[in-house]
Amino acid sequence: MKTKYLSLVLLLAFAGHNVHSQSRPKSIFKKSHYQEIDFEDLMHRYLGKEAGSFNRIEGIYSVSCVITQTSKSFWSGRQKVKVVERQDNYARVALLKDWPGAKRDFIEVSLSYRAADRYPVVGEVSTLAEGEAYIYKHIEPDGTVYDFSMAVSPDMLEGQHAEMLGRKTITYKLSYMKIYPKSRIEEIASNQIKE
Repeated sequence: MKTKYLSLVLLLAFAGHNVHSQSRPKSIFKKSHYQEIDFEDLMHRYLGKEAGSFNRIEGIYSVSCVITQTSKSFWSGRQKVKVVERQDNYARVALLKDWPGAKRDFIEVSLSYRAADRYPVVGEVSTLAEGEAYIYKHIEPDGTVYDFSMAVSPDMLEGQHAEMLGRKTITYKLSYMKIYPKSRIEEIASNQIKE
């Protein structure tokens, strides 16, 4: 009788342990699908460039985003635009020229990642129209890719992605403000002020 009781208690304890272990929350740090580069690889990319190959979009940027929702009123047909979310300066990234012969022209590396010695590649930029327009592929941690069309102005990149959800259009607008290096015009102006 004691052995039957003991084996029943052990069986229930084992079953309870299995149920408990299956119901535990997953790890906070989920495995991401980002390609990652370390500091040494970052320096190899930078130092491996030919002299004079500096491109005007390479640099460190602060990123802001505005998400809008556009819909038409059923009765009047007028368009309503509503700002769903706005995030100012939510990330710092570096745009770097990729290796010669790579399928992408530039990589976007996150400088605000949780691991100090790892730099995930969170985007790819390809050049169109002689450096005046770009295609930007944003990569989410789960591996989802969103395509943005991008335009360049001095020290600023602006990208836009739109998708239809039913009768609504959701538009994502990204603004990249260059932090470093500043344009040559700004450097000259700041030097003249100092003198």
